[in-house]
Amino acid sequence: MADARRGLFDVVIVWRFDRFARSDKQLVLALEELHSLGIDFISHQEALDTNTPMGRMVFTVIAAMAELERAIIRERVMAGLEHAERNGTKSGKPVGRPKAVVDGDKVVQLRETEKLSWPEIARKTHSSSGTVRRVYASTVSRRDLRVIQEQSTS
Repeated sequence: MADARRGLFDVVIVWRFDRFARSDKQLVLALEELHSLGIDFISHQEALDTNTPMGRMVFTVIAAMAELERAIIRERVMAGLEHAERNGTKSGKPVGRPKAVVDGDKVVQLRETEKLSWPEIARKTHSSSGTVRRVYASTVSRRDLRVIQEQSTS
C-alpha cells in the first residue's frame, strides 16, 4: 500500500482476491483506498474489474463468501483439535495404531532356544518381523545390562 500511495503503479493484479486481504472489511477498505488513488484492482480467478459499480458490488459479495469459507475452515480445525485433545492427544497429531505388545522373553526363547527365523517368530507372536527384531534387541540389551549390573555389585 505504501508503493500505491507513492504512485509507483496504476493497477493491482492478484491471482485470487481472498489472498489479498484477510477479511471483507480489509478488502473493501483496501479497494476504496486503491480507488481513491486511481489504481485499478484486477482478480485473475474471479475475472473481476473493480472500476464499475457492479464490479465493486460483486467484489464485496465474493469477499464476504471467502471470509465465510475461512471461518468455517477455522471452525472445523478447532473442533478437530478439541476432539483430538479429548481423545488422548494434546498436539492434534493422530493417535495412530497402538504399539504392539510382544513378550520379549518369549521372542528370545523362540530365537535362541528353538532357533526359529524372524518370520516364524512373527507368526507365532502375531506381529511383524520388524517388531520381533526390535523386541529381541531391546530384551537382550536389558538382559545384558542386568548381568553387567549384577557383576559390578558383587
